[in-house]
Amino acid sequence: MPRCTSLYAFSLLFCLLAGSVQAGSGTVDDLEPEQKAFWNQLASLCDRAFAGRVDDVTEFYRNALVGRELVAHGVSCSDERIHVALHVDDNRSRNWILTVVDGTIRLKHDHRYPDGTEEEISQYGGDAPPPGLPHRQIFPADAHTAEILPKRADNFWFMDFVDDETFQYGVHWPKYGHSVRLSFDLSTPIEAPSLPWGYE
Repeated sequence: MPRCTSLYAFSLLFCLLAGSVQAGSGTVDDLEPEQKAFWNQLASLCDRAFAGRVDDVTEFYRNALVGRELVAHGVSCSDERIHVALHVDDNRSRNWILTVVDGTIRLKHDHRYPDGTEEEISQYGGDAPPPGLPHRQIFPADAHTAEILPKRADNFWFMDFVDDETFQYGVHWPKYGHSVRLSFDLSTPIEAPSLPWGYE
């Protein structure tokens, strides 16, 4: 945070705001038309929840996801940020945080403990190379991901509106051949679960 030397309230407020603004951050209006269309479609899921299923999975991810109750919950949306929580049974640790940064969409995975504190492995993800497709964006692993998860430096995640009734999220780990694809039924919203840990 910038050093604030003035005692005047206005100067203090300016310093606080300056310290909170992320370099290169923007709004949906800064995106290419394809990404803007994707963003708006994802934002339309806000304040609703949808049941999911595992459509495709390799052994690495199987035990963590197969046979579990999966729910995607649009927690909050704005022109700068979209927050979707992924619930797996009663585990409310997983969050997909999308922001507009440097003229593209950034996906980060925010993981929380039940007390709301952040897990040691968190904030991994990457920026979607623009423009992508109006219904599909791909997020290659960024430098932070490569630093905290070196073996997954070639990971990439995707989000895809297959049709009006199906939203998919997945990850591919090419180096080791691991992957998973989850599908969520948009045709029948369900009751929203409790808010994710740390966002109550």
